[in-house]
Amino acid sequence: MNSIDLKKILLYGGILGPIAYLLNDIIGGFLTPNYSYIVNTVSDLTKTGTHDTYLLGSILLLVSAIMGTAFGIGIISHYTYKHSKLIFLGGLFLTIIGIFNIFTGTIFPQDTIGGEVTFPGTMHLVLVGIVAILLFPTLLMIGTGLYREKQWKSFRLYTFISVLIMFIFGGLSAIVIMNGIELMGLFERISVYTFQIWSVVLAYILIRETKSPSDDLHMTR
Repeated sequence: MNSIDLKKILLYGGILGPIAYLLNDIIGGFLTPNYSYIVNTVSDLTKTGTHDTYLLGSILLLVSAIMGTAFGIGIISHYTYKHSKLIFLGGLFLTIIGIFNIFTGTIFPQDTIGGEVTFPGTMHLVLVGIVAILLFPTLLMIGTGLYREKQWKSFRLYTFISVLIMFIFGGLSAIVIMNGIELMGLFERISVYTFQIWSVVLAYILIRETKSPSDDLHMTR
């Protein structure tokens, strides 16, 4: 296996990660009694006490996080620090986000609302907060860095729109929590899946432009 093939494998994490995340959301929500995609967050599927869906959710979120980490490493490999500092740092942030997500989906589950406050539950909130903060500069660095290349001009605009959507609905999520409005699940999903779709789009374009020697061989036949 050459380095280009390895890069492509890592970049596929940007597609497989969101798929695993979506499967956890769909299957976990279906199996959890009285679960509402409008009211309940994705973290509710793996919070302390959800024995029926905890294992399944932890596995799928672990897969999603590992794939996200691989995607970040793939971007770092594709765009080295010498090639583009912004894209490299964006890939590094994605890698860190992936590692944090590994912990929030497994050993640091969310505490049950109204229940005892635990160390894992506290760490869950801390890491989720850090991830939320890192996401915005991550997207902006990658989108801005890629803008310098002609074929990526429109991607920066798409990135800015994605960041705006995430910012708006992230802010609305905080507002509905403070006011006891039961829309947290909906607003969180709009924000999260905006990022997940952005990840899929970025991964698809990067994979498409990463040609392996075998691709060139087929083209010459």
